[in-house]
Amino acid sequence: MYATTIHKKQFPVQCIGMALLLWIFGCTEPFEGTVEGFEDVLVVDALITNENKRQEIRLTRSFRFDEDGPQAEENANVTVEDGEGGQFVFDEEEPGIYLSNPPFSAEMGKAYSLSITTEDGRSYRSDTIQLPTASTTIDELYAERTANDQGEEGMGIFVDTFDPSRQSNYYRYEYEETFKIIAPLWGPNDVVFIIQLSTGPVFEVILREREERTCYGTDREKTIEVVNTLNLSEDRLSRYPVRFINRNNYILSHRYSILVRQYVQTPEAFDYYEALKGLSQSPNSVFTEDQPGFLPGNIFSVDNEDENIAGFFEVAAIDEKRIFFSYEDFFPGEELPPYIQECIGSPAFGEDLKGILDRGNSVLYKFDPSQGGYLMTPSACGDCTALGSNKVPDFWIE
Repeated sequence: MYATTIHKKQFPVQCIGMALLLWIFGCTEPFEGTVEGFEDVLVVDALITNENKRQEIRLTRSFRFDEDGPQAEENANVTVEDGEGGQFVFDEEEPGIYLSNPPFSAEMGKAYSLSITTEDGRSYRSDTIQLPTASTTIDELYAERTANDQGEEGMGIFVDTFDPSRQSNYYRYEYEETFKIIAPLWGPNDVVFIIQLSTGPVFEVILREREERTCYGTDREKTIEVVNTLNLSEDRLSRYPVRFINRNNYILSHRYSILVRQYVQTPEAFDYYEALKGLSQSPNSVFTEDQPGFLPGNIFSVDNEDENIAGFFEVAAIDEKRIFFSYEDFFPGEELPPYIQECIGSPAFGEDLKGILDRGNSVLYKFDPSQGGYLMTPSACGDCTALGSNKVPDFWIE
């Protein structure tokens, strides 16, 4: 039996905020301020599962909040070994994104370890990790009209799962949601600037050349969902709440789909994500200097034992399910949620219209000479591509 050691290196909380929380679920709101004692560290996002596919490992560097985002760690040599002589090489497909070539799946009884050598010659390794269980199954994934603990009405997404062998115990959930967007003030025409004359600008109304009325938005979860069954009589989760959506959220307005992934983790990986969740939910900002705390990881430098590395190498079993529903299914005959912003048509012409077109944040709703000419509306109201893609997802079902 291979043991997993959590390396008790001390990571400053400020570094955790930049390097870990951001690669888990991204920075959702801008942060203004400065961080003292910034440390440039390698950030490793590595998850190997029992799904036969090109496994993915992401390498970036930590970054300051006044910077645009993480810098990809490019041109590294990345391999995973299985403890039995097998070695899987990862090719860099995009900057900082490494995919295994060929595909493979984690297997029971094998001890996997990660090796990284960066372009500047620094070497890193992980502890050896075994797949905690051969497989996992989401028995049911379903949606219900419900209310949350604050009394807000909306839609709850629930999972049922059961392992009669009691080999799972530690669960982590991720979700990705996709929703139909219909631009409420869409019109079939565009207005374009043609020429500037001494009498003023000249415009032309033309037909739109692409689909801009119906689109599809996709969001990844921005929370960490972990739960264990150690204190339960069975290794079972019933009606586990993965997601709650307030009924006033515009993503429910038409048709909605959610893909839920269930991971069975090792105890060490569970502890790591639970600690990360605690940091993300702290009542004080995790970026303040007066908040104590350190987050251990299982990746270490071969060359320098004092070097800090952020992230965790995880081997987990996975299952996933997808469901669809429409607002009408649960709120029949009721008013749709408010749109993401207020939508009105405002008349514009002449130099004002040219300025609006130059700024690029409004589109033509309709051409109505009786109301002053061109009725313009914010882009999100008349062009759904401001919020999503006009390509129907391959998995989409009406």
